[in-house]
Amino acid sequence: MYLIIDLGNTLAKFFLYENRQCVKEHKVIVKDFRDMAKSLILNYTVIQGLIYSDVSNQAGEFFEKLSVQFPVIGVDSDMQLPFKNGYESTASLGSDRIVLVAAACKKYPNTNLLIIDLGSCITYDFLDSNCIYHGGAISPGLQMRYNSVHHYTGNLPLLKYRNPKNPTGKNTDQAIHAGIYFGILDEINARIEYYDEKYDSLTVILTGGDANKLPKTLKNSIFAHSNFMAEGMLHLLELNIDS
Repeated sequence: MYLIIDLGNTLAKFFLYENRQCVKEHKVIVKDFRDMAKSLILNYTVIQGLIYSDVSNQAGEFFEKLSVQFPVIGVDSDMQLPFKNGYESTASLGSDRIVLVAAACKKYPNTNLLIIDLGSCITYDFLDSNCIYHGGAISPGLQMRYNSVHHYTGNLPLLKYRNPKNPTGKNTDQAIHAGIYFGILDEINARIEYYDEKYDSLTVILTGGDANKLPKTLKNSIFAHSNFMAEGMLHLLELNIDS
């Protein structure tokens, strides 16, 4: 049995895999992840290895202490990867993006892939059909845009997300919702169009907590299942646990 821990900016997600099948999932806010990890390790004594992704790079000491019990692997650019990393600053490629590219490489081999992750930030990662990672882009996510509109102006309110029906807002609240939602949608469509014109048979993978807010009709798009990140981490664990 393997324990997989995905530490994001807001949430910590836990997956227990046995015979390549996910048998248990948990989710807690990031500050509570240590208690949850200890509880799972205490209750599942058959854990043979652990892999973690930590976007903030704050939990290394905690995981290092666990390595006396079983192999512990942290996702980084120095590990064995299932793709060729063409990023100029390889060490700065975030663990979350490494995991997504690894998952895409495993699930969609020999395919030109644009992976779009809608989380705290929106990340775009391009992997070609030869499994070469070319890099991508990072832009503000949905909630970050709502926060910025309020924080950097004198009078605009801080709103909660609402799906606008029309790109033309009839009042200030509607205008903010329309500007943020359709701004993201236009950005995504433009990025898809760019790669679609440059590469044949492009497949777009949409993932992340806010992906379900997008229309289901984006060109060439596949909405990744909820365990997409976990399966990428399992793939990396299997590649690295005996190396």
